[in-house]
Amino acid sequence: MRLPIFITTLAAAFLFVSCAGTPKPASIANQDSATTTSGASMDQSSAVPIKPADKSFDPAQVTEATKTAVFVDVRALIDSLNQIIRRQDYDSWLAHLTDEYIRFYSDPDVLAKYSEYPIIKRKGIILHSLKDYFMNVVYPSRQNDKVDDIEFLGESTIKAITVSSKGDRNILYMLEKHGDAWMIGIGR
Repeated sequence: MRLPIFITTLAAAFLFVSCAGTPKPASIANQDSATTTSGASMDQSSAVPIKPADKSFDPAQVTEATKTAVFVDVRALIDSLNQIIRRQDYDSWLAHLTDEYIRFYSDPDVLAKYSEYPIIKRKGIILHSLKDYFMNVVYPSRQNDKVDDIEFLGESTIKAITVSSKGDRNILYMLEKHGDAWMIGIGR
């Protein structure tokens, strides 16, 4: 049976990553929480800046043990976010956002653009704040997300991927590691 082998491998990876005294690479441990979008490309479907991959980082160098451990962490984060969103707990959700995300989705021009989306416009909603965005965009659409895969863009930046029933790989969240915590970063 393959399941016991997977569980054993997963447990070993979790132990390996969580062992005390295992140093983190300096670039992860000293990651600055303020990031910039300069040089970022735009996701044409949403006009949200998507950060380019770190050119000095080779995703092929990420070990299976590291990927498995990060995947377990990200899955737990997504499950927690789903509960927060279902409760409409704006303050708890806010604590999981990078400063860059907060600035971007608080921008009046961005909120005006989202206010023009047909489903929002049909309801007569005009977004004025990040809380409006949470209640009218995030809450209705993000309560039951599931992560199926992750892609490393850098040592501390990943895409959380969900796979549709048609097999399409869609970006669920762009996540950035800040200290020991994964946070929702800019992008989608």
